[in-house]
Amino acid sequence: MEGRLRWSNGRAMPEATPEDRFARKRWASHAPHDAIPPPVRVSWNALWKHGQPGDVPLVPASTYPSERFVDLDGSHGEGGGQILRTALSLSLLTGRPFRMTSIRANRDQPGLRPQHLKAVEAAAILGQAEVTGAAAGSRELVFRPGAYSPSDLTIDIGTAGSTSLVLQTLHLPLAMRAESAVRVVLTGGTFNPKAPAHPFLEHTWRAYLAALGLPIALAMPAAGFYPRGGGRLEAWIEPAMPKAWVQTGRGSLRRILGIAGVANLRDDIAGRLRDRALRRLRLLGLTANVEIEAVRWPSPGQGAALSLIAEHEGAIPATFVGLGQRGKSSEDVADEAVDQLLAFEAVDQAAVDPHSADQILLPLALAEGRSIYTVSQTTDHLRTNAATIGAFLDRPIMIEEPSTEGQPGRVMVG
Repeated sequence: MEGRLRWSNGRAMPEATPEDRFARKRWASHAPHDAIPPPVRVSWNALWKHGQPGDVPLVPASTYPSERFVDLDGSHGEGGGQILRTALSLSLLTGRPFRMTSIRANRDQPGLRPQHLKAVEAAAILGQAEVTGAAAGSRELVFRPGAYSPSDLTIDIGTAGSTSLVLQTLHLPLAMRAESAVRVVLTGGTFNPKAPAHPFLEHTWRAYLAALGLPIALAMPAAGFYPRGGGRLEAWIEPAMPKAWVQTGRGSLRRILGIAGVANLRDDIAGRLRDRALRRLRLLGLTANVEIEAVRWPSPGQGAALSLIAEHEGAIPATFVGLGQRGKSSEDVADEAVDQLLAFEAVDQAAVDPHSADQILLPLALAEGRSIYTVSQTTDHLRTNAATIGAFLDRPIMIEEPSTEGQPGRVMVG
């Protein structure tokens, strides 16, 4: 979907004039929110380490109500930016301040990267928050939210960093507090390694949100690839509260849709992506209901990607993306998407793909009632997100590992 956002009936949405809200530097705190009762559970990691390279002096813990302060170890579990993004979302929604140490400590470039900083900055502006440690490379961060009223936001990441991860950080705090629709415009990367690409957001994430009672419209007027960035992601978020959801299996495979896309590259590259995917799927007898479209995306840079969307009876579509990069052949890009799809298909009763399994966990933890779903893989991202949610909410989350190979795992919330 490109251009102006539209409702499902084709009517154009009202235009908004976004304002740049990033000039402000500090924000005042306020009394705790009442929307979600303060949890009883204590932090899953109460350790606070000092004196590591790149550490930033923190506001003394004594300035915060000790019974509500959350300590987080950023190297825990998956150890990436997901801990920070979930913490920002829940801090805004619960009113609980948090302190995170050892941010991305085990990564090649530890500490906060530009896309993480933009998520912090956007959350701080939205939540009128006091923040300490928001700097490139910082391994410690203190975030204390204040009162907020959702409003339109324009966010320029300034690099090819992921727009989708920043949007996912802000989505629930906006949807669950908004009184009218909110428009968010982000500039940066829309196709990023280790981050949801736009086709995944459009065909899978948006469908899950609809199933959970959280309608959202998306548009990508321009694609953004590393290193140029410059992509544009637009979202129109409706006020809503998440609802519980149960899905413990999936029906037969109906069809596979594909998008082989290029930006400022030769058209034959998209054709090679498509042909490789069709050839591999044909060998497995899966091409009877396969449609792969070759497209060109407007973009300030160059890039290529293949997305494959598996549609099953009675289930949310699962999207798998292969991403091009310098020195990577079109065939390798296509194989990346096909291999992910085949791994998902090999687990017959898995309702949820491994990328969505951790992303839907937070809205379900905030919903009333019990949710249950099966997953094709229980990942470190899933387990880490469950632990981070448990630091803020007194909400039971159980993850059952698969009993045998080819069997799904199970997630129970509430």
